[in-house]
Amino acid sequence: MDHAHSLERLLAAPHPPRPWEDEHQIPWHDPAFSQRMLQVHLDPSTHMASRNPELIDRHIDWLESQIPAGSHVLDVGCGPGLYCHELARRGHRATGFDFAPAPLEWARTKSQSEKLDCHFLNHDLTKLPDDFTTLIEGPLDAVTFWFGEFNSFSPAMVREFLPKLKSCLRRGGKFILEYQPDDIFVKEESTDWSVVNSSVFCDRPHLWLQEFGYDEDSDTEVHVHWILETESGSLQRYVQCHKAWTDTQLLALLAEAGFSEPMMHPAITGESEEFEFPLVVTSA
Repeated sequence: MDHAHSLERLLAAPHPPRPWEDEHQIPWHDPAFSQRMLQVHLDPSTHMASRNPELIDRHIDWLESQIPAGSHVLDVGCGPGLYCHELARRGHRATGFDFAPAPLEWARTKSQSEKLDCHFLNHDLTKLPDDFTTLIEGPLDAVTFWFGEFNSFSPAMVREFLPKLKSCLRRGGKFILEYQPDDIFVKEESTDWSVVNSSVFCDRPHLWLQEFGYDEDSDTEVHVHWILETESGSLQRYVQCHKAWTDTQLLALLAEAGFSEPMMHPAITGESEEFEFPLVVTSA
């Protein structure tokens, strides 16, 4: 594809972008992308993917106030397993799952090198098998879902996977959800662009054009990444959607999935409203 055709495609796309209509989501499962993303996960100077070790320690300190000693904890979307590793160092049993190959491989290697009681599974949250409970050797004492990634799934997907996560918990087990609150969403359109030598999307020089939109009907933020390679003119489009839930809507959603006794909790450290969010703790 040359530059002219790429620009025609860009101009023909819907502006503002529409939510939940584009299949070209972030390619977490792509080996090359996941390898580049792993470097962001492991960079202690940023909270863009995984939190830095100090912040993770403080989160685990708080988590231990919510769960019994020696708990078995499942971490949803575990990435390179940083939360799982720290839980295991403190005497818990940890299982994580993700479908990004490079972070999973790093998580397993780190666990083996430290002889930690961690297990890592390759699963897509939107396609969990019916026998998922047996695969993780439940029942679990807790399921954690950190970093507001919950908001990146459509309501239909959420209603499908929440009951499956609940079924993994023992009676009284905790589901701990960190979510992006409705009031932090920027509900307006904007664009931004930069020329970079490389990014998580491409390891060659490219123009990185970003579009932001907000769909009022579905209360969904849409973030589009256009990646135009400088030399070849190749154009790729990646889309992130984030659904805003009010507290009332979120609690109703959790109750619909069978969770009870919800307790709302502010961000654990309050370090950054952009990268750390409030939590809701519920019971199975």
